Amino acid sequence: MAEDPTKRKLKRRSLFRDEICEYIKESILTGELKPGDRIVETRCAKELGVSQSPVREAIRELEIIGLVENIPFQGSFVKEHTIKDVKDSYKVRICLETLGMKYAIENITKEQLKEIYDVMKEMETAAGKNEFDLYIKLDTLFHQKIIEVSRNILLLRLWNQCHVREWTYIGTKKLSDWGLKNLAVRHEAIYNALAERNERKALEAVTSHLEELIEVMEAKLG
Repeated sequence: MAEDPTKRKLKRRSLFRDEICEYIKESILTGELKPGDRIVETRCAKELGVSQSPVREAIRELEIIGLVENIPFQGSFVKEHTIKDVKDSYKVRICLETLGMKYAIENITKEQLKEIYDVMKEMETAAGKNEFDLYIKLDTLFHQKIIEVSRNILLLRLWNQCHVREWTYIGTKKLSDWGLKNLAVRHEAIYNALAERNERKALEAVTSHLEELIEVMEAKLG
């Protein structure tokens, strides 16, 4: 079992729940905490220099995201993610992002298109340098900016509640042999359809972008 990553010292000693949650989450996503590892409240609290209460709240938040599972009378453990978990996330995203794309086709400005284009090119550069964490951040930002164009606050809130960055991280790890370059360039079809303001092509591009990833994962890892 890997060394408990919470033994790493943080620059700040006064931590809030969200910071503790982010810290443990990053440890899970990067593999420092592995599937099946137990997350012990008292140990985390001691190592981070905080009380158990914010640690307990952070663990509950991670349960909601789906990164941690609580087993009665045993404790909280890092969850092993299945293809179904990722598939469910992507299927919900298809519904939300196609709706967001409909709004975007109607509302997007030249300035917003330029912002999305710049993010896409930064993402391709990060992929070319194999900068995985940066790639995931920019991948998520690309899709987020399209949703933001909708100016639909509820839609954006629901999209954020899907924890897209985390599931993109997990899904991309499962597709690692595709290579980040191949994954990055697939966003160009979405951008081009949006730039053309072609609703049919844009909806098809968003849907096929995620459905193809599901099909590849099922074929590879079934």
